[in-house]
Amino acid sequence: MDFREKFLISFLSKRAKNKLKLTSVPSDIFFDLSDKFSIRLGHYPASHYPKVTAESDHFIGGEVMNLSFHTKGVILEEKSFRKQLLLANHLLDTFRISTISVIMSKPTLSASAWKFMQMVNQRQLSIKSFYYEAGASPEFVGKILDECTEVTDKVGIVAWFPYAYLYTPFRPFKTTNLRINGNFNWSNLESFMNFGYVSIQFWENPTRTAQFYKSFFTKWMDSNARLQRLEFCIEKAEHQLIMNALRKQGIQQNIADEWIRMERKNGIEFFIKSIPYCIIIYTKQAYLDYLKEIEQRALARGLAINLRLDEHPINFVEPMF
Repeated sequence: MDFREKFLISFLSKRAKNKLKLTSVPSDIFFDLSDKFSIRLGHYPASHYPKVTAESDHFIGGEVMNLSFHTKGVILEEKSFRKQLLLANHLLDTFRISTISVIMSKPTLSASAWKFMQMVNQRQLSIKSFYYEAGASPEFVGKILDECTEVTDKVGIVAWFPYAYLYTPFRPFKTTNLRINGNFNWSNLESFMNFGYVSIQFWENPTRTAQFYKSFFTKWMDSNARLQRLEFCIEKAEHQLIMNALRKQGIQQNIADEWIRMERKNGIEFFIKSIPYCIIIYTKQAYLDYLKEIEQRALARGLAINLRLDEHPINFVEPMF
């Protein structure tokens, strides 16, 4: 049965709904709150848009909802946040869930994003990834991010907030990756050292000073923090500011195109990739993992080429001239 058939069975009776949940295979579920509310089972590339059915009305949680379906999910063709929550709860009550991923693009309201994440956390479900394009209410960003401390893999946020606003998490995040786009003066960078990988992209005049970067790098590099890789995508002036701060952290040596090896007084090594508008700082272990990943990708590409040649051998012909 496809998704639509299972979904319609859930309306037959409570017994049918319970039977469906007991017998269904645990699935990853993807919530997309944007112009429309879309729910999908499994993972899809951004370019994949399944063919949907014609719209039809269904009665859920005391509300009439205009829905369309595809083989792996459902789309609510209305912007009512109340209906979005009712539909989400119905799906979570109907299917067995392994992990949840959430993306909230504009025009999702900050208050709605916060309430949605509260609903998910109240169910104590495993959240794999969370992405949010913040609205104009910075006071909600802290509340929303505080609901993301249990996310396991990735947290991404796009935000443009006044410099006077500063967010400090009330407890450590479990997620490995943090990505911040927009301006990042609202974020307490030191509090994000418990992430494994932090990526920051900002294209607005920042308020960070050379002393700020020097102090931050010293605290990070003298600690046993979880942070293994830190990436800045920045304008030229900020690039120079950060590189100047890094030069004060230890003896540096160019080891390859765009790569710098830095050894501190305590003997600990860091590796820096510096290209226009981007600086990536690795611990030694993260750098070795990066080299290993590059090698594995190259081997995989070579294997894929060999497999294609085996399937479609090329007949080489002696040249005529």
